[in-house]
Amino acid sequence: MFLDLVLEFLSTLQGAQAYAGVFVLLLLCGMGAPLSQDMILLAAGSFTLIGTMQPLPLVLVAAAGLLAGDAFGFWVGHDWGAKWVRKPWAANFVPPERLPAIEAGVRRYALPLSFVTRFLPGQRSTLFFLAGTFRMPYRPFLVGDGVGALLHAALFTYGARALGWHWQALQAPFDHVDDVLTAVLAAALFIALWRRRRR
Repeated sequence: MFLDLVLEFLSTLQGAQAYAGVFVLLLLCGMGAPLSQDMILLAAGSFTLIGTMQPLPLVLVAAAGLLAGDAFGFWVGHDWGAKWVRKPWAANFVPPERLPAIEAGVRRYALPLSFVTRFLPGQRSTLFFLAGTFRMPYRPFLVGDGVGALLHAALFTYGARALGWHWQALQAPFDHVDDVLTAVLAAALFIALWRRRRR
């Protein structure tokens, strides 16, 4: 219902206001707003069919909004998460002796991790926060996520235009994928904690 209201409002905007609306909504999604970036991209792509926005400017603005939202969570991780993970209470989740190896791995695979994370619905904000927490460098994050954001925005914009993708039809499958990914991440965390306790 909330998404319906937001998209109905977005459909009333024209020109620069419409682009600004898409940017702000995608930024807010990255900051934790209870909205789906994918559904907003699909709806915005469909608006290009009625002339509210043009495809190429929409792709560029949408990619900037996606990157800005991701960068917020990444910055919070870098600025605050990296301090929290070194607190005594955090040793229950991340043993201090393993932290250097985790950070080295994150640095080593920073660019592909950033790129792939952009295409994981529902998990992006959490994973980018963790990437910042484990001190992933800014440059490969911005490059990997920036390229991913451009491809993501283009895929959904031109998918809505050329293939007739509708957010209403795809919302349930995306919600299902989100549930599966959440279950997989929760299972991986549980297994990691169980193995550490056994050792």
